[in-house]
Amino acid sequence: MNAAADMPKSEMLRRSLRCFALGWWSLIPLVSIVTALLAFADFRAVVVSKGGHWNAARGRLFAGACLAGVGLLLNLVIAAIIALAIVFG
Repeated sequence: MNAAADMPKSEMLRRSLRCFALGWWSLIPLVSIVTALLAFADFRAVVVSKGGHWNAARGRLFAGACLAGVGLLLNLVIAAIIALAIVFG
Protein backbone atom coordinates (compact mmCIF):
# COMPACT_ATOMS: atom_id res chain seq x y z
CA MET A 1 0.00 0.00 0.00
CA ASN A 2 1.19 3.52 -0.77
CA ALA A 3 2.41 5.51 2.25
CA ALA A 4 0.81 8.69 0.87
CA ALA A 5 -2.63 7.11 1.16
CA ASP A 6 -2.01 6.27 4.82
CA MET A 7 -1.99 9.87 6.10
CA PRO A 8 -5.02 12.04 5.41
CA LYS A 9 -4.62 15.78 5.20
CA SER A 10 -6.11 16.39 8.64
CA GLU A 11 -3.56 14.03 10.21
CA MET A 12 -0.76 15.71 8.28
CA LEU A 13 -1.81 19.14 9.61
CA ARG A 14 -2.22 17.83 13.17
CA ARG A 15 1.23 16.24 13.18
CA SER A 16 2.79 19.36 11.64
CA LEU A 17 1.38 21.52 14.44
CA ARG A 18 2.37 18.93 17.03
CA CYS A 19 5.92 19.01 15.68
CA PHE A 20 5.91 22.79 16.14
CA ALA A 21 4.63 22.56 19.73
CA LEU A 22 7.10 19.80 20.61
CA GLY A 23 9.87 21.90 19.07
CA TRP A 24 9.13 24.68 21.55
CA TRP A 25 8.98 22.19 24.44
CA SER A 26 12.38 20.85 23.41
CA LEU A 27 13.99 24.15 24.43
CA ILE A 28 13.41 23.26 28.09
CA PRO A 29 16.44 21.45 29.58
CA LEU A 30 15.95 17.82 30.63
CA VAL A 31 12.63 17.65 28.78
CA SER A 32 14.30 18.38 25.46
CA ILE A 33 15.59 14.92 24.62
CA VAL A 34 12.20 13.21 24.60
CA THR A 35 10.27 16.07 23.01
CA ALA A 36 12.90 16.65 20.34
CA LEU A 37 12.84 12.98 19.34
CA LEU A 38 9.04 13.09 19.15
CA ALA A 39 9.21 16.26 17.05
CA PHE A 40 11.69 14.63 14.66
CA ALA A 41 9.44 11.55 14.43
CA ASP A 42 6.46 13.72 13.49
CA PHE A 43 8.60 15.66 11.00
CA ARG A 44 9.76 12.48 9.32
CA ALA A 45 6.28 10.97 9.22
CA VAL A 46 4.81 14.07 7.57
CA VAL A 47 7.62 14.50 5.05
CA VAL A 48 7.68 10.82 4.06
CA SER A 49 3.93 10.30 3.73
CA LYS A 50 2.87 13.75 2.54
CA GLY A 51 2.17 12.55 -0.98
CA GLY A 52 0.64 15.16 -3.24
CA HIS A 53 -1.14 17.01 -0.45
CA TRP A 54 -0.44 20.67 0.15
CA ASN A 55 0.58 21.24 3.76
CA ALA A 56 -0.78 24.53 5.08
CA ALA A 57 1.39 24.15 8.21
CA ARG A 58 4.62 23.50 6.27
CA GLY A 59 6.37 26.49 7.82
CA ARG A 60 5.51 25.36 11.32
CA LEU A 61 6.64 21.83 10.50
CA PHE A 62 10.12 23.01 9.51
CA ALA A 63 10.25 25.52 12.38
CA GLY A 64 9.40 22.73 14.81
CA ALA A 65 12.21 20.56 13.46
CA CYS A 66 14.65 23.48 13.72
CA LEU A 67 13.57 24.24 17.28
CA ALA A 68 13.99 20.58 18.21
CA GLY A 69 17.52 20.64 16.81
CA VAL A 70 18.36 23.79 18.75
CA GLY A 71 16.89 22.21 21.89
CA LEU A 72 19.09 19.15 21.50
CA LEU A 73 22.16 21.31 20.95
CA LEU A 74 21.37 23.40 24.02
CA ASN A 75 20.95 20.24 26.05
CA LEU A 76 24.34 18.99 24.83
CA VAL A 77 26.02 22.30 25.73
CA ILE A 78 24.47 22.30 29.20
CA ALA A 79 25.54 18.68 29.75
CA ALA A 80 29.09 19.51 28.61
CA ILE A 81 29.28 22.53 30.94
CA ILE A 82 28.07 20.45 33.88
CA ALA A 83 30.52 17.65 33.06
CA LEU A 84 33.41 20.13 32.83
CA ALA A 85 32.38 21.72 36.11
CA ILE A 86 32.38 18.32 37.80
CA VAL A 87 35.72 17.26 36.35
CA PHE A 88 37.59 20.55 36.84
CA GLY A 89 35.44 22.07 39.55
